[in-house]
Amino acid sequence: MKQVIKFTKLSIQEKLLFMEALLFSYLAKVLLLILPFKYCLKFVSNDNCKHTQPDVRDLKQIKKAVYRTNRLAFWDNKCLVMSLASRWMLQRRRIPSQISLGVAFDEKNNLIAHAWLKTCDYEIVDKGGHYRELYQF
Repeated sequence: MKQVIKFTKLSIQEKLLFMEALLFSYLAKVLLLILPFKYCLKFVSNDNCKHTQPDVRDLKQIKKAVYRTNRLAFWDNKCLVMSLASRWMLQRRRIPSQISLGVAFDEKNNLIAHAWLKTCDYEIVDKGGHYRELYQF
């Protein structure tokens, strides 16, 4: 109930961004479940994006919307789903971005994979730790 009250207090723009992020998050998860990863990459190209400097306020709003929807996620690999959803949101606005995939080891020497998204030196999905970047697209 508390979350519903918070949602009603959001501006119309924030509600629309939240709904867009929620839709893209679920689509990204379904896509990752049914298709091999190499085919998923075809849906997230930067081909139609212009190379201008986006407004940082817009980027912050997109980041906030994606992290809000992440609280509703009931699956693993949240960072990859968030990165794909963010990429689609940026593509709709013709803003280029870069998704990076990396790995690191935790204190028990277990391998940890992570995905993060960056556009114009601004991280939409945070890199977080000391991940070694293996792949970017």
